[in-house]
Amino acid sequence: MKMNAFDTLRQNKEIRAIIDRVNEMNGDIFYACHSWYHVEFVVKTAEYILRTLDYDERVVEAGKVAALLHDIGNIAGRTNHAHKSAALAAVFMENIADFTPEEKAEIIQAIKDHTDGKDVQSAVGAALLIADKIDVCKERLIPVPVPDLLYNELKKLDYASINIANDVISINFDVREGFDKALLVREYRKSFVLPTKAAELLGCECRFLYNGEKYNWQEC
Repeated sequence: MKMNAFDTLRQNKEIRAIIDRVNEMNGDIFYACHSWYHVEFVVKTAEYILRTLDYDERVVEAGKVAALLHDIGNIAGRTNHAHKSAALAAVFMENIADFTPEEKAEIIQAIKDHTDGKDVQSAVGAALLIADKIDVCKERLIPVPVPDLLYNELKKLDYASINIANDVISINFDVREGFDKALLVREYRKSFVLPTKAAELLGCECRFLYNGEKYNWQEC
């Protein structure tokens, strides 16, 4: 049975080696883990968003591929990594016949836009951006002492989850007692602003919750 594009790329030894190497670089160039844990979280979340919103299988597959490849440019350094990742993704997708040139271009653009979200134009780009930005839990922290308020506060953020119902995308942060909610908004505002804008592109409202209770981050 012929493998689909996502499975073909996921089993590509060069891609796997890049992601493994990026994982080894954690702590040297950044303090958030860019490993298979993060990749798989983004893949599953992007797939959930697109599938739940009834996009067809080609769009879902494109979203999974974009999520798989969105951070591989970190192998060449953190600076401008989204564009580096897009360039590498183009190389790896060159011989993938499953996608049309237009679909490949959409995937590449989605990867370019996943950091700042300025030019997100597609459902693939919106799903990737939301999935990437909400992965801020303690599992991604490198266990080294950092004199940074946000870094130390994130140790109390256990998990981020997403649920979609009635055109509302609900993003819930499970946090421990004493977590400074406002600090996350002040120090990492794009985790709230960009998913909200991406949700609008998908025709949805975006809500944020802490331990299941709605939180109005815009008041911070």
